[in-house]
Amino acid sequence: MIKRSVSFYSYQESYYTGRKSLEELMEYTGKTLGADGIEILAEQTPVGSFPNPSDADVDMWKGWLDKYGVTPACMDSFIDWMLYKNSILTLKEQVMQMERDLKLASRLGFPVIRVLCPVRKEVMEASIPIAEHYGVKMGIEVHSPMTFTARWITEYLEMMDRSGSKYVGIVPDFGIFQVRPAKKRIENALRSGARQEMVDLLCELTEAHTPFAELTSRMTAAGANAAEIGLANSFARTVYSEPKVLRDIAKYIVHCHGKFYDMDENCCESCIEYEEPLRVLHEIGYDGFISSEYEGQSLFGVDEFCDELEQVRRHQEMLKHLIGR
Repeated sequence: MIKRSVSFYSYQESYYTGRKSLEELMEYTGKTLGADGIEILAEQTPVGSFPNPSDADVDMWKGWLDKYGVTPACMDSFIDWMLYKNSILTLKEQVMQMERDLKLASRLGFPVIRVLCPVRKEVMEASIPIAEHYGVKMGIEVHSPMTFTARWITEYLEMMDRSGSKYVGIVPDFGIFQVRPAKKRIENALRSGARQEMVDLLCELTEAHTPFAELTSRMTAAGANAAEIGLANSFARTVYSEPKVLRDIAKYIVHCHGKFYDMDENCCESCIEYEEPLRVLHEIGYDGFISSEYEGQSLFGVDEFCDELEQVRRHQEMLKHLIGR
């Protein structure tokens, strides 16, 4: 069964400006949105003191979970392998950071940690016994421009098969299903001098999954101005994956990231496909969470208000409609 959760990365401006506390965000997610679970970045919205909250902090956290009717879905892990200016962390040091995060996730009740895709497979493989000890799965995030056929990921899949462990898997990020620039990004470009006909051409090219080099060449040949080239360049790291690819990696999926940039008034995402990927997840029998992950904050100017809570509400409404609960 697919369950709805919210990544608290979505609430970053609300949290850092002090408009909402961690507890208030948990209340909004559980009581107002009716989401099943929550996902946190333990360094960004810490429970007590990261990475070693007191027992009292953990008890308080668990009390909030009960009070607001939400379940820990996933905790995000960041292996800071460039922690020092003059050296890269050794394999042992990176595994120690992974153990730090697995231990914290276990204390807070998270069954999964999401691991950023640049983390080497050797770090994940060496951490499997630790994950098994704490009972927490590690999921490497597949995030655009990465694809499931890239060597980096196929080698991960080979390692997972070789290990035979259920404590290592994949977290697909729905940014891999992006088909056009976000509506807010387009509005910004139009205000900066982009022409509607050129924006329409760009969307036609991105919806046809045109490779980036060809896309920019076609835009330049059509006489694109600086604002239009800037809009095209926003797709430099966007590589589309067919939703059917989820069938091929079904047994590896431990969590899903519902990336989104711009939800309109009708609760539709302006640039990322959702209906087909969710249909595939239903068909393969995916039993787990999909976390709403809002990343549209950067599209707003310093004098503009970004209503993160409303954006997340709209996304949750869309998910509720598409997954039927």
